[in-house]
Formats: sequence, structure tokens, C-alpha cells
Amino acid sequence: MPDSPKKKAKNSDKHNALESRHVRRIVAGNPNTPAEVLRRLASDENPVIRRCVAENPRTPHDILNLLAKDSNPDVRLAISENKRVTIDTLSILVKDLNVDVRYGMAENHQMPDEILLDLAMDENPYVRCRAVKTIERLSPATQNRLQALITQALMSFRFAC
Repeated sequence: MPDSPKKKAKNSDKHNALESRHVRRIVAGNPNTPAEVLRRLASDENPVIRRCVAENPRTPHDILNLLAKDSNPDVRLAISENKRVTIDTLSILVKDLNVDVRYGMAENHQMPDEILLDLAMDENPYVRCRAVKTIERLSPATQNRLQALITQALMSFRFAC
């Protein structure tokens, strides 16, 4: 028995919604997408679309900063991995309440030194450990510099108590 017109319309609506989401995802991740389109997509209801905007290497700083306050932790983590992210935005994310965001940042060996240093002193032991392991993968000069800063910070903390 053939589908009713109502069922056909419902199936068509589902297909159109999926197709629309797919198109928005592709546009959000395309480095040639204009900033104004990325700005609109940054407020999309679908977190996958917002994550694609956060990952886009041409997303302007102000949009990345806006997405740093997104409700979805995957979106916030994607920002931390964007090469255009500013130190100011990373400074917001390093204090993120979601431990997975901070842990993901601690895994990233391209994080600026001061952010890795903050993560190496995180309240969460898993984040701290991951940051230290990441530091161990860096150049010896960077390791020594960060180790000295960590030691100095720990000594200041100990004397403050």
C-alpha cells in the first residue's frame, strides 16, 4: 500500500532537515565562508554546527571569544584547538568548569607556555598529570623554563601557607 500524502510530507521534512543540517555543517567548516555567515552559524541551535564554526581556521577572534562561553563543552574544546584563538580566550577556557575541556587543552602540545603552566597546576589531578606529560614532549629548553616556573609557583604557594 502506498504511503499517505501526510507520511510522504513528514518523510520529506525529515530529509530536508537532515540535508539542511549537513549543508550548514559543511559551510561552517569551510575556510572560505564569509565572517558574517560564520557569525550566524555560531548561534545555530545544533552544537555540531557551532563546533564546526569553532574549528574553522578563518573564524574571527570575536566569534571564537563568543563561543568560548558556549553551553556545549565540545564547542569550547574545539576553540582551544583553533590556531587563531587568542591568549585571552584561552585564559577563559583554562578556567572552564568542565574538566574535559581543561584535560583536552592539557593534551595539546601547541598550547602557549603560560596556559600549559596553569594546567600543570590545575585542581584536578588528571588535568595536572596530562599537562605535565605534554610538557615532557616539548623541547628541553621549554621543559626547563616551565619546570622552573612550576617550582617557583609551588615555592610561593608553600611560603604563603
